[in-house]
Amino acid sequence: MKESLKQTLLYLWQLPQNILGLAILAFAGFEYSLDFSDAAVFLSERMKGAISLGHYIIVQKGLGTPDTILHEWGHCRQSKMLGPLYLLVIGLPSLLHAWWWNKDRGVSYYDFFTERWADRLGKVNRND
Repeated sequence: MKESLKQTLLYLWQLPQNILGLAILAFAGFEYSLDFSDAAVFLSERMKGAISLGHYIIVQKGLGTPDTILHEWGHCRQSKMLGPLYLLVIGLPSLLHAWWWNKDRGVSYYDFFTERWADRLGKVNRND
């Protein structure tokens, strides 16, 4: 009972991103899912890249490597910490960074503050 209440309150704390995650999941569809720690991971053929929104991680099929899932799980942990502020503090900057980032500049995608923090929370060790 106590754990159920805790999970319900956490879901409500992250409600804006959980709703958005479900909407994207409905659009992207998924081939299969798996539970990872305290998040649900969905692999999709229609998804480009990966996104974490609240309890949901949606990853392009073929990109579901352990490091990708751990990185996205790091974003899930950010969501738990920031609650409704996640979309403004992490989601929007991360989305804009992904849109503008260019690998030809010689800077790692994961050097951006949102991505570096997600790697740290997900315990991803990058050597690039």
